[in-house]
Amino acid sequence: MGWNRRARFVLFLGALAMGPAAAQDSVAQFYSGKTIDMLVGSEPGSGYDTYARLIARHLPKHVPGNPKVSVKQMMGAGGLVATNYLANIAPKDGTVIAQVQNTVPFQPLVSTTGVQFKPAEMTYVGSANSEVTLVFTWHTSATKTFDDLRRRETIMGAVNSSISSTYARALNRLANTKIKAVTGYAGAGQALLALENGETEGYPAIFWSTLKATKSDWLEQKRINLLVQLALKKHDELPNVPLVMDYMVDAESAEAMKAILAPQFGGRPFMAPPNLPPDRLAALQKGFAETMKDPELLAEAEARKIELSFTSGREIADLVREVYGMKPEILARTRDLMQ
Repeated sequence: MGWNRRARFVLFLGALAMGPAAAQDSVAQFYSGKTIDMLVGSEPGSGYDTYARLIARHLPKHVPGNPKVSVKQMMGAGGLVATNYLANIAPKDGTVIAQVQNTVPFQPLVSTTGVQFKPAEMTYVGSANSEVTLVFTWHTSATKTFDDLRRRETIMGAVNSSISSTYARALNRLANTKIKAVTGYAGAGQALLALENGETEGYPAIFWSTLKATKSDWLEQKRINLLVQLALKKHDELPNVPLVMDYMVDAESAEAMKAILAPQFGGRPFMAPPNLPPDRLAALQKGFAETMKDPELLAEAEARKIELSFTSGREIADLVREVYGMKPEILARTRDLMQ
């Protein structure tokens, strides 16, 4: 090898070795002295807002350059206003991110009205929470297991145009359950009161985090039977409660259920505009992941009873691409169940 070729080879190896450090320095230089606007697609004081402000307090420590983070409300159309702004107006340089409702990336499955973005082209930073929904019955019900729910008609309260009615319908069609959904309740609170009063036997969709926070006495006193987890993977605290994905009647039903449950997996997603510079997106994703392990954040979350279940931006992006890559007939079936 001649001297010039050896020199170029040495320089090439040096560039490889310095690549990550140089990228880190470049990102730090960009963010130094800047502010990241964190848009929130729901009202102040909501669950989404609570998570956003928790993350905003600790994220600056873990992004190179330590930029400030400013939380700003941008409500409207269930998160579509913030997402449309992110996709079409916001700077695509890593200075604007948004936390939106978990249904937003999958809204086009139901309707494209008001949608001005392509979910697979958006970038995803991460989520602090991945929800798990439970189907349960009251302790006096003869339906005490998920197998019972497939053998016996069970009366459950539900709320129209909510996940309770959607999931009840999906379970009946995709897992051969026999839920008789009594709809018309104004909200989950009314449906749960009806359950306590003996009007119904169970409820088809309550978040585990909500159940722990609002009905801990039901759990402590064993007043309910937890039948199945409606999620793509089991919650660490519920190892003995079966997962719905193990009960699908066939492969296509499993695909449809996966699409229906995909928003839960995303939890409370933080998104960024499309075409973000790769080094800044990597820095935001890495910073978010490190924030989720920050001892100060963990202590604050524990003190405030905020459940954390980290989902990476790459996992969310992969799931979005997987869902939109499903066969048209499966997406049509999913759309029908979600109407």
